[in-house]
Amino acid sequence: MLLQRDLLEWNGNGLPSRPVHLTPEQELDGLILRAVRELGVSPTTIRQQRGEDGLAFYRFRCPGRLHPVNANRWLSRIFEDEGLAVLDCREGGRPGRPDLFYLVEQDGNPPLRARLRMDAPTGDPPLFQDQPLLAIVIDDFGNNYGPVAKGLLELPMALTASILPDQRRSDRVEKEARKRGHAVFMHLPMEPLDWPESNPGPGAVFAGIGADSTRILLDQHAAGYRRLDGLNNHMGSRASQDTEVVNAILDWSAERNLLVLDSWTHHKSKISLLAGAHGRPPLRADLFLDGEGEVEAAIAENLLELSELARERGWAIGIGHPRRETLEILKRMQPRLTDYGFRFVTLPALVEEIFPASMSEE
Repeated sequence: MLLQRDLLEWNGNGLPSRPVHLTPEQELDGLILRAVRELGVSPTTIRQQRGEDGLAFYRFRCPGRLHPVNANRWLSRIFEDEGLAVLDCREGGRPGRPDLFYLVEQDGNPPLRARLRMDAPTGDPPLFQDQPLLAIVIDDFGNNYGPVAKGLLELPMALTASILPDQRRSDRVEKEARKRGHAVFMHLPMEPLDWPESNPGPGAVFAGIGADSTRILLDQHAAGYRRLDGLNNHMGSRASQDTEVVNAILDWSAERNLLVLDSWTHHKSKISLLAGAHGRPPLRADLFLDGEGEVEAAIAENLLELSELARERGWAIGIGHPRRETLEILKRMQPRLTDYGFRFVTLPALVEEIFPASMSEE
């Protein structure tokens, strides 16, 4: 089965880059598959084929304890939010255990149609009894406070605002984030592997500068914030592999009881690996929600993947950026995910629940 995420190219830092062009048929496929997966249906159990009438046909089983009639309400809401029209919905199957058949249409020239069949439920419920936690970190705040930055902070959800130091709107973003109850992190510039092609900005921590110079930079940057809850690395695919630098960052953070999130821009990063030795919880981003040039469909796919991980583990951490596409997807999907039972939390709130001892004052 071809999913939207399979149609992405990836850059050298392991971050999603520009999308490959999708045909209208592939866009419809991706939209339907995401809608079904939102209900908790495993993508490996969705059967896809071409019907006798030539339309794409999808068959899946409704998750246990979620009656198909209730699932129908959810699917109809998702389809409406995503621009799909339900032309027909018919009930079949046995009394008390109905199957539902859909005919949906996507605007276009000509319009595209597909059929779905949802069988009666069996197996596990779509959500844990305890609400899964989603911690969304928005990086790269501080350069401006335009409509996208403002819109992200005004979303009706808890998030963690990771703000670049010493930018012209860093202080404004911090004040607005605090006003709305969000957590505030320092987005610490660190050396990437492809420096100087990729420039982390002024005051970056470079590999090889040693512990003392690292601490001096941290002190200088921290002076520009009113209050910090933690920090995470901006770029840093090279510097995050330097043991002395990473230990200095963790030691400095532990002295101030700050959290440290490993943005995981390289698989050899030592930030989360060494965190425990400094009494810091081993926080690591599970995935990036957006990459340069990614379209809304790909961002929705990434958020869906993050929610699936949270269903399995109980919690997940995702990183996004102040992009219009990211804002639009969060606007559409956050209310539905909340209604399904997910809880959007700040990183400190996540740590209080999954690593409670790590937040105690020393």
